[in-house]
Amino acid sequence: MTKIAVSSGDPAGIGPDICIKAFDQISKDCLPIFFGNIELFKERAELLRIKINIEEYTGDNKKQCSSDSLKLVNQTLNEKVIPGEPSLHSANYILNNFKQSVKRTLDGEFDAIVTCPINKQLINDSGIAFTGHTEELAQLSNTQQVVMMLVNENIKVALASTHLPIREVPSFLNEELLKEIILITNESLKKNWGIADPLIKVLGLNPHAGDGGHIGKEEQEFITPAINNLKNKGLNITGPLSADTAFVEKNSEKADVFIAMFHDQGLPVIKALGFGETVNITLGLPFIRTSVDHGTAYDISGTGAADESSLLAAIEAVSYTHLTLPTKA
Repeated sequence: MTKIAVSSGDPAGIGPDICIKAFDQISKDCLPIFFGNIELFKERAELLRIKINIEEYTGDNKKQCSSDSLKLVNQTLNEKVIPGEPSLHSANYILNNFKQSVKRTLDGEFDAIVTCPINKQLINDSGIAFTGHTEELAQLSNTQQVVMMLVNENIKVALASTHLPIREVPSFLNEELLKEIILITNESLKKNWGIADPLIKVLGLNPHAGDGGHIGKEEQEFITPAINNLKNKGLNITGPLSADTAFVEKNSEKADVFIAMFHDQGLPVIKALGFGETVNITLGLPFIRTSVDHGTAYDISGTGAADESSLLAAIEAVSYTHLTLPTKA
């Protein structure tokens, strides 16, 4: 049985909602242990009118590993949470849930981590510097380089840069970094998805992939050299491709993964092709980490309208051999 630490995210958002709604639908092949506050979960279940047994997870005995009730690693909340009303006072609670789940996974108690949505602005506004789950995971696990990749049944997109202002992207990227990101992605596709020779399509940074240097020179300076270097090492790789047409593959071989240069170059495409069914996976870590593909959705927190599909996909992706996503019914 795969044992998964699930960090429940922002308590005022839909994280607790989707944990409660998803619980009875989770495969019996895996045991999710949620990190959150018991009273909050009980109040939210009552608000959602969902009857569910909720109990504290305290250890690793046989009873605690049964799937007859939702198990929670209980975390202290400093104030009452009102669904849809985020509070700066919850920042430490959110991060404690997340950091404890990482530590206990690194210690071997859990096989993987799944994260629910958080509000990065809220955490930063509380006075705690926080870039995002992906960057924090690298730091907490002492991993030199990780890769953020989103996956659904239609497409895979990995990011060369993650949560950066657009103006900082060109100076952040370079040939060595890009090669490392592509190599991590290539190795993960072979190891976790069983793809023997992944076809990797790399996007350009500028419109029309720089148009021969007339609309930016980053393609010539480091993107093309990185691609050529890896191609000479035997990788099945092509690019740089113009991002406005790269995802249209009617007359070309279907990519196993696209490498986008920045966050909003690739993610709008994959979310348009499978929002709610997409899983965020962090590559390069010493453990598996997956996440939902959506935000806190404060406006529907506590109403019952939150869709638990992405959380279910994130949990199921952990337990499937080679991280293959479950097939739609």
